[in-house]
Amino acid sequence: MEKTWTQKTLLAYLGLSLALASNSVQAAIYDKNGNKIPDVEVNSSEVNWELLSAEQGRTYNGVGSLENEGKGFCTAFFLNTGGDSNAPAYAISNGHCYDIPLLPDAKEIIVHRSSSMVLKLNYFVNEETRIRPVSVRRVVYATIKNTDITILELDITFKQLVREGFTPLNMDSVLPTVGEPVKVIGIPVNGMNPSLRFLHKAACEVGETVRIREDIYQWDTSIRHHCSVVGGMSGSPMISLKSNRVVAIVNTGVDDEALTKPECSLNRPCEVSSDGKVATFPKENYAQRVNHILSCFDKKGIFNLNLPSCTLEKP
Repeated sequence: MEKTWTQKTLLAYLGLSLALASNSVQAAIYDKNGNKIPDVEVNSSEVNWELLSAEQGRTYNGVGSLENEGKGFCTAFFLNTGGDSNAPAYAISNGHCYDIPLLPDAKEIIVHRSSSMVLKLNYFVNEETRIRPVSVRRVVYATIKNTDITILELDITFKQLVREGFTPLNMDSVLPTVGEPVKVIGIPVNGMNPSLRFLHKAACEVGETVRIREDIYQWDTSIRHHCSVVGGMSGSPMISLKSNRVVAIVNTGVDDEALTKPECSLNRPCEVSSDGKVATFPKENYAQRVNHILSCFDKKGIFNLNLPSCTLEKP
């Protein structure tokens, strides 16, 4: 049944969104020993992440804040497509970041939609005056159907952005393995002191692959992880320390305040076992695989969903 506008708006507050700033914090944060700590302690020095300066994180200047009407709600990153001089630059984020506060339906696949979003790059705490806004020309692909990705075409060419000094992230075509060390680069917003809402780095290891359900959405190949994540970090790249390539993107976790709600409801994603039983694991965060995305870019670095090599699901 088609959802009303009000229902869709409510869905924008999914724990999976890790998006709009509010009084709650979605997903889990951990201390330096890997122990989960309460969401309300998000500004504590005990949280296992690091606020990056430009000097520390220069190679991540292509990771930025995805914004609309001046408000940041997700993280996105400049993708290395090997584009030629005429190819547009592209960025990757979550599918639920496509059109905040609305979300695609559970089976909807969106292609070639105009956009008013802006991606703000060079998002370091000590270079606030040098943040580089780049307009999003259009959303070339977005879905929350068994994955959670959006591909954004920016209003600048790949070569121009590289010439400005921005570093695109490489994406791995190989799936990560359990125990592989990774880092998540993103911009925490929900509950954060405004002076700290800049690029952070969190470290952890890749966990098991599980099936996740949250309200009407389901992802069969979600990756568990214990990197500290809060709202605003949706779409953050998870980078392997072995390959230095993006192996997944952060997308959901359990909000402490949602633990009184039914299993698998909004803000309370659950794991679904092979026999259909469901259970919530508040100590787990989740990310989505990205190994299939590059198959949809041609040799010039242009996105084309109709390429024979493209394995993204079509509308």
